[in-house]
Amino acid sequence: MKFTNCFLQGAALALLAGLGSTFGLSNSKLVRDFHDAAMMGINPEMVLKPEQFQAEMARIESAAPVAETIDMPTDHTNSKVGTYKHRFWINELDYKPGGPVFVFDCGEAAGQRYANNYLFNETSFFRQLTRKFNGIGLVFEHRYYGESTPFPISIKTPPEHFKYLNNDQALADLPYLAKSFKRDAFPKSDLRPTATPWVMVGGSYPGMRAAFTRDRYPETIFASWASSAPVQAQIDMAVYYEQVYRGLVSYGWGNCTKDLHAAYRYIDRQLSRKDTAAALKKMFLGEGAEESSNGDFTAGLITAYAGWQSQGADGLVGQFCNWLEIDPKTNKTAPAEGWAPTKGDKAMAERFAAWPPLASLVNANGMTNCKQTDKTKPLECKLDKPSEDKDFISWVWQYCSEWGYYQGVNFPEHAILSRYQTNQWNQEYCYRQFPTGVKSGYLPREPQTHKTNRATKGWHMRPSNVYWSGGQFDPWKTLSPLSTEDFAPRIEVSKEIPKCNVSTGPKKIFGYEIPNAQHVYDFRTYFKPGQVSRQLFNDALEAWLPCFGKK
Repeated sequence: MKFTNCFLQGAALALLAGLGSTFGLSNSKLVRDFHDAAMMGINPEMVLKPEQFQAEMARIESAAPVAETIDMPTDHTNSKVGTYKHRFWINELDYKPGGPVFVFDCGEAAGQRYANNYLFNETSFFRQLTRKFNGIGLVFEHRYYGESTPFPISIKTPPEHFKYLNNDQALADLPYLAKSFKRDAFPKSDLRPTATPWVMVGGSYPGMRAAFTRDRYPETIFASWASSAPVQAQIDMAVYYEQVYRGLVSYGWGNCTKDLHAAYRYIDRQLSRKDTAAALKKMFLGEGAEESSNGDFTAGLITAYAGWQSQGADGLVGQFCNWLEIDPKTNKTAPAEGWAPTKGDKAMAERFAAWPPLASLVNANGMTNCKQTDKTKPLECKLDKPSEDKDFISWVWQYCSEWGYYQGVNFPEHAILSRYQTNQWNQEYCYRQFPTGVKSGYLPREPQTHKTNRATKGWHMRPSNVYWSGGQFDPWKTLSPLSTEDFAPRIEVSKEIPKCNVSTGPKKIFGYEIPNAQHVYDFRTYFKPGQVSRQLFNDALEAWLPCFGKK
């Protein structure tokens, strides 16, 4: 199957993202920008022109509703530490007395840009929920993101200022707001969770938070929708790119995976030799790239997959595979085994290196100017810079301290990355971003995933009134309760709506896997197959809401 459409339009929510070195593609600035562009209705090709894209996003943010704030305790276990201003946004236009409060969690990104889109956009799935159930819509920013920060965030922020950025503190924030929540427009309505059902929805990390909050604070959150939620913390997430491989094969790009495998064979051979590594790096990214480490250089190449979470095989990744698999001289498409058996590994690497958008993708992600794609600025191809993006700095701290999710090269027989993409390289990025972190005692030597899973129960958690969903080829499904990996519990996923406030038990969850979909596709109202998932949650609320407050 071949795709010529450049990009899918519509909403997407995967925001595991940032600025600077890639630190695993799914955490890259590029991935976030592609998702934001799709969600805001911007032509995603603008992402390759960072200054224009940032200006457009700033324009959208300026039109968003005004944020409200609450004085949030910096430390929920010690009031003496003080407070900070924590932002949230409200739409009460759809509310009728007795309706729920719907919470959309922003996760690892500033909330301003999402407030208008989710609260007031008539095509938004979230607005459709508030209208259908006569609810209040609340968009909630995460601590240490946007302007909800107890300390200024920059590349110079000392490690001790991240002491209060952890899952326990972050989960306690929403219940703190909820216990005194009220609206001047409805003075007779008791909107606190003791009298009004609070429903939390989120996709990706916000989906994790929706499930965690229902599990830990059931007196606050009555029901949750956890879409594409990788609740199992794990350091090694090489399976991320195994899902990309599986999706490419399923969508008709098996030949592309074979030629990528061959290209990386050649790339890694050249990188392993001092006399050939520099020339190989310059072939791909030009002068200056030869100064980068093998890990930093091959991390840059992963930008070829930047569109997978938001577009699957349509869009950027489809363009890339078209480039590899259609012979420019004969216009013939490669056979099932790819071109490598006849043209050789070197030819596939050279074709990869000649892909026109590659340098622009690397530059948009790392704020570099490899090959001087921007002629108004000097050549600059330094690939080992730590991030200066405030939100990404906070997210890297969370990754490096609690969650892991290191996306190295996938399974050897299917590898579509370089062997230099390792857990060790990801760990070294943590140390580079926070050079005094470990010495200070605030950053662990490696993510404390076992501790995190003991606290949250990971994919073994079974809170009642929770709906789980995910796309068939979503890389993050692999660490969610929907996972079918050999190392996962592999439980039954049922569309049968459980009874209100009754857990499904350890061997079953209420959920749905969306066929031929990737990350948080059911939050896109234009994506028709996602309607099954959206309807399941609507039907579940119809069944659950009447039992609120009943013993």
